[in-house]
Amino acid sequence: MFAKCDVTQDEDFKGAWDAAEENLGPVNVLINNAGIGNEKKWELTLNINVGGYIRGTMLALERLGRNQNGSGGTVINISSVAGVKPVPFGPVYCATKYAIVGFTRAMGHDLHLARTGVKIQALCPSLVKTDLLTDSVKNAISPEVGAAMAKYAEGLKEMTVETVAGALVKLLTEGKSGACMVVEAEKEPYYVNDSV
Repeated sequence: MFAKCDVTQDEDFKGAWDAAEENLGPVNVLINNAGIGNEKKWELTLNINVGGYIRGTMLALERLGRNQNGSGGTVINISSVAGVKPVPFGPVYCATKYAIVGFTRAMGHDLHLARTGVKIQALCPSLVKTDLLTDSVKNAISPEVGAAMAKYAEGLKEMTVETVAGALVKLLTEGKSGACMVVEAEKEPYYVNDSV
């Protein structure tokens, strides 16, 4: 099913959640996956890439939290390898992905898990040849950076949907709350050290 959802708007997010429950039954997993790579419109990039994830997570805690009479559940925030390794082609995008990792680790802490019963995790895929990457080249901070990003993208190893989906299932079924898993082409998914 499809439900329109502008992740920068609380009412849209609530409406999409309600539509999912009406059509599919109780929700127990939310995957925050909206994102853009637009260095020229950095405020919009922050609002979607960070604000949308915080908005979605807070809605999940409100709807699923045992402290709110919910049954618990899981939130998976799709970050990026750019959230654990600096990616110079998109400094604003990189900052948003680091923010998602930090938010996930903090909200996934046992303090919050014990209170809400909601696991919060992050999946950090490496760069993939998608429309997001193509758009990011067009909306790079400068033409020179866009050209460097396009050249880098030519050498990317193909990462399949199945590779990312397999890592997502592994994280969902095996990962602890606050876990951040990186998935790269031709490598086994691995957890990023989250010790403080």
